[in-house]
Amino acid sequence: MDDRLKNLKTAMDRTAFSGTKFTEQHKQHVQRQLNVDELKKMILSLLFEAKSGIEITQLLHVRGVQDVVNNEGMIYSILHEQENDGLVFASWNDGVKRYKLTKAGKKQLQQEGHVKLTFKERLLGVRMHAE
Repeated sequence: MDDRLKNLKTAMDRTAFSGTKFTEQHKQHVQRQLNVDELKKMILSLLFEAKSGIEITQLLHVRGVQDVVNNEGMIYSILHEQENDGLVFASWNDGVKRYKLTKAGKKQLQQEGHVKLTFKERLLGVRMHAE
């Protein structure tokens, strides 16, 4: 993969982006975006059973996801985006908003192949082991 990326960079340098400089700030911005995409997938994988934002945050903290430490608001932004995209359904119950995967969300997880859950994990709505 690394060679393909180098070849792509070389090709891009010769063509459309010949005058564009890729600064360290740009690299950091891209890395943050990549982390957000991984975080989105991770959040979706937690929602086979309905969970509140607080429960999702706690599960991510326990799993050592550093992107959400002192930035829990990012989780709610992602949940809202996923809700608008039809991947997550949200409902209020006793004053707590709970999120759960829709059929489209389950299908996306399955298609991406990033999350492979056993029946027990799907039943419990949690990951039982690391891949």
